[in-house]
Amino acid sequence: MFATGYPFYGQDVGVLVFSTVTPRAPGDAGNAASFSYPVRYEVVQGGFADLVEGGPAIKANLLAAGQNLVKAGIKAIVGDCGMMSLYQDCLGAELGIPFAGSSLCQIPMIWQLIGRSGSIGVITGHSGLLKETHLRASGWTEDIRLSIQGMQDEAHFDEIVIRGGLALDVDRMRGDVLAAGEKLRAKTPDLRAVIFECSNLSTYSADLAEALGVPVFDTLSAANLLAYAVRPPRYL
Repeated sequence: MFATGYPFYGQDVGVLVFSTVTPRAPGDAGNAASFSYPVRYEVVQGGFADLVEGGPAIKANLLAAGQNLVKAGIKAIVGDCGMMSLYQDCLGAELGIPFAGSSLCQIPMIWQLIGRSGSIGVITGHSGLLKETHLRASGWTEDIRLSIQGMQDEAHFDEIVIRGGLALDVDRMRGDVLAAGEKLRAKTPDLRAVIFECSNLSTYSADLAEALGVPVFDTLSAANLLAYAVRPPRYL
């Protein structure tokens, strides 16, 4: 027996994506091939720049998109942009279903998993745009040690993600991610884990974990946790 009365079935997890045309390689939450289960996308009018400071219009757009997914029977929602964390609390409360506005909402859990010791590295699309408000909305507190590394100085990332280019070269992007990872490692001797704020980077999580020798968390790890929680496997 399953719930009926919806226009489609078999999709538990919804993904909020912006109305931009950034190339999305497998591994990116904006590419449905990244998931081992069906997902439902809902387009949010706007872009990451609207979430630097936030405002009533982008908040309303996010809420409306989330409500559309809820009405369609989606059981959990993940945001495709790390800066959606700005509205983690209000959307989580108002939507009435589990909501991970950003990969960053995993920060408190990661801190517990590493024994509240060392530092968590955050690789973000632009270190000048990720603000304390985004981190606090994700559950960060001052006792959680973070080391933040931006991607804005990596040439191909700047070309594709920040400037909106369409000619994605996954090998060049991988090189950019690994370069940022090495910069993060160099300035963080007590690095224990890394989290990608930008969902465009989760394609390269395996590469970075191998290079740095620490666990890597991203948008997909948040989505997978939600997917398991809303439909756990039945063993008996």
